Amino acid sequence: MAAIGAFYLLVHKHEEYGKVFVRIGVLAGVVASILMVFPTGDGQGKNIAFNQPPTLAAMEGLFESKEGAPLVLIGQPDMEKKRLDNPLQVPRMLSFLTYYRWGAEVKGLDAFPEKDRPTNIPLLYYSYHIMVGLGTMFIALLLAATYFLWKKKLYITRPILWMLMLAFPFPYIANTAGWMTAELGRQPWLVYALMRTPDGTSTMVSAGNTLFTLLGFGGMYFLVGVLFLFLVAKTVNQGPVAALKDH
Repeated sequence: MAAIGAFYLLVHKHEEYGKVFVRIGVLAGVVASILMVFPTGDGQGKNIAFNQPPTLAAMEGLFESKEGAPLVLIGQPDMEKKRLDNPLQVPRMLSFLTYYRWGAEVKGLDAFPEKDRPTNIPLLYYSYHIMVGLGTMFIALLLAATYFLWKKKLYITRPILWMLMLAFPFPYIANTAGWMTAELGRQPWLVYALMRTPDGTSTMVSAGNTLFTLLGFGGMYFLVGVLFLFLVAKTVNQGPVAALKDH
């Protein structure tokens, strides 16, 4: 909503509607983004730390157990050398966020047998950091937009409007990265600590049937996605007045 409103304000079309869209979108977005961090994100992080500690270690790229574990902002997992390359870290922050104690020990991947660790640690690590990075960007952008809205300057501050408009695909990307984090993070378990993923395969369904179903769903979602983009572009181009007349 904020992105469409920003687009209307930037091109000077349907500006009264654009102001309403931007105002509602920014206010709803800043509240939702803050709630995403606390209590929902904080609670989910603690749930993973206590119930799936190997997943937390993989998400954070923590190869060795540490007291006062740092929070990694960026870095590249090196699975051969069991380390992060070029890390940018906040000292002791992971321990504090997880246990509310700066010196608390956080279990690393070395504390768990390799067979109990997530099977694709680099992809899990990157998916998690994309999700968190975009979430942090949403909070910063929406707080800035809220400040300019409070100052009654948002509708004429083009850099913020441009950022709001260009950010429209990022929630979809963050949502997909979050889904990947959940699915990659639960590996190698189908039911955590009870049933492994290979044990859940069906002896009645062939690999060919599975591939056919996968391709079918992929094709269907591709068509739905293209149709969605076409209809959104058409509706935005027509404007809210035309949409109201159609109804």
